[in-house]
Amino acid sequence: MQKELLLAIGDDRAASFNLRFLKELFNDISDIRVTLFYVAPKLASWHMHEETVTPTEEGLVELMAHKKDKGQKALEEARRWLKDMTGCSGDNVHIKVVHSKTGTVRELIDECRSGLYDAMVLGRKGFTWFEEVFENSVCHELIWQDVDFPIWICKRPSSEPRQDILLCLDGSDASLRMADHASYMLADETKHNFTLFHVAKWDYETAIAEELFSKAIAVMKKNGVTEDRITSKCVVAKNVVKAIIQETAASSYMAVGVGRHGTTKRNKKEKMFPTSVSVNLLRQLTDTALWVSQ
Repeated sequence: MQKELLLAIGDDRAASFNLRFLKELFNDISDIRVTLFYVAPKLASWHMHEETVTPTEEGLVELMAHKKDKGQKALEEARRWLKDMTGCSGDNVHIKVVHSKTGTVRELIDECRSGLYDAMVLGRKGFTWFEEVFENSVCHELIWQDVDFPIWICKRPSSEPRQDILLCLDGSDASLRMADHASYMLADETKHNFTLFHVAKWDYETAIAEELFSKAIAVMKKNGVTEDRITSKCVVAKNVVKAIIQETAASSYMAVGVGRHGTTKRNKKEKMFPTSVSVNLLRQLTDTALWVSQ
């Protein structure tokens, strides 16, 4: 079955991070259907009292055409980059521009659902904590949405070569789905190995890890990943995010895979929101991509 990815393309520099990640992750993308997707920003509301500052209908049409042309140009440049840098023919790379009516995040979600893509792939620049408070980025918003597809969030490419995937298992269905997804996507990419990682808060909880690892390995083997490509590791730490960050610092992983929801029992309202682990990893990971399974 052909794998399909939706790559969000924008105007800023971070938009190219997902293209470069794709090049590093796969040896050959010719067999992957890639859709480069540009959302032209939603028009501002022009409800003004002064007629002199209200644009004419012709002006709005011209503005929308300008945004479409801008998006088309960005997509053509992205497709050209993929062809030049990966060697693919370009027949598997498609482009699509939409004018936002419901907001960028909702347009991305609707496209990913209707197109039945295997994952949505985004680029994201780094933020300081102060900047994060005042800037609600697309990536941050998407993690908070209750969506039913994996999201790849690609950070600024590292100057050092990276490979392999860290799969964080917490006993949730979402983290097991991530192991399923990652192994399906990379079954044929034998340059990448997988580390199954569990953080136990107390020594006596380490026994749980073996069962989690066994379930994940069984799923991954069904997808064609041989057991010699899988390593299991359990650590004891009270701060899960800190333990994951330390593990990524010790090894040059390309991506960290997590489930959006943990195993803590929560009420209906709380189930709508992601755990602090995925949100904090989004903020704290620097060179490593974050893969989130819903």
